Amino acid sequence: MYVGYGAAAAERGLVGVTVEHRLYGSVDYDGAVEDVRAAVEYAQKLDGVDPDRVALWFFSGGGLLATDWLAAPPSWLRCVALTYPVLAPVLPLAPAPPHYQPTQALSGVGDLPLLLTRVGREAPPIAETVTAFVAEAHTQGRSLEVIDVPDGRHGFDMLDHDDDSRRAVRAALSWVTRTLEMRTGLQ
Repeated sequence: MYVGYGAAAAERGLVGVTVEHRLYGSVDYDGAVEDVRAAVEYAQKLDGVDPDRVALWFFSGGGLLATDWLAAPPSWLRCVALTYPVLAPVLPLAPAPPHYQPTQALSGVGDLPLLLTRVGREAPPIAETVTAFVAEAHTQGRSLEVIDVPDGRHGFDMLDHDDDSRRAVRAALSWVTRTLEMRTGLQ
């Protein structure tokens, strides 16, 4: 399914890279962070890729992997998107080490644009992490856009084949494309 997001990005003239990291079937967050970092470095070297115009998109438990990117965004990072993310360690759903706290990392974001796709039928412990993230982003005056999928479930993009799901995915892809276009040439 996430390969579909990469293909949809490519249809919009972007280079979409999907990363298989070590959270697949395990809870190796530190290894997964390194996998994402290595994939970004690899993608930046591909022909046709502007290495100074990168968007990162995190889904589900991978939302925790955004922590370091939010705490200290590199100059080439143009935006971060989060879709039905887990934004703090939640036992037993996301048993990450305590370092993985995207909400606490917001203090380092600066003016980096953020997108959050939030589902209305989220598991309560995960929904609480999302609510805290949104509240803190607003408190800090961060550039956060929220796409709500009121009847969506965690994984709506593969579980809920309805107009709201399609609208949310299209809106998120449009936001990433538009944000990359607007932030081209920034250093």
